[in-house]
Amino acid sequence: MVLFFKPKNKKDEILDYFKDLFEAHKKKIYLVAYGILHNEADSKDVVQDTFITAFEKFDELRDKEKFGKWITVIACNYAKAKYNKKKKELLVDDNDKVIPLIDTTEMFNLPDEQFIKNEFNQKLLEHIRTLNNHHREVIHLYYYAELSYEEISNVLGENIGTVKSRLYRAK
Repeated sequence: MVLFFKPKNKKDEILDYFKDLFEAHKKKIYLVAYGILHNEADSKDVVQDTFITAFEKFDELRDKEKFGKWITVIACNYAKAKYNKKKKELLVDDNDKVIPLIDTTEMFNLPDEQFIKNEFNQKLLEHIRTLNNHHREVIHLYYYAELSYEEISNVLGENIGTVKSRLYRAK
């Protein structure tokens, strides 16, 4: 029996490599985007846009070891841009009253322990949302994206001391 197979070309190898990068970084990128946007659909859009841009500009990245930091910067920029755009948009009803955006991803009928954990997480997220953008951004990059002070400094273009003081104040 003769098996026919198509040898992989350079383009297929790059796609396979990029799929691995996507799987390794998609959760972190989603958490960064969600930390800024607080909206599941918008965060997923940012993840998609981020990886499309990263794929298109991958050749421009000089140090491939810094892919995680680089893609985090791209995600932050996309999320900030989407946040600023959404901030200007309002939904209104027929009587010209503003309709609040409601997160419909809440879970129902959870066991007590899971309910308490989700309630705590909701309270924590509510408190984080009350922070100004500078503090909220640093919290999400440090705790959810698990970036170091130096990495956050590079992502935001701020001094390490500024990052440390914002994180301290946010806590």
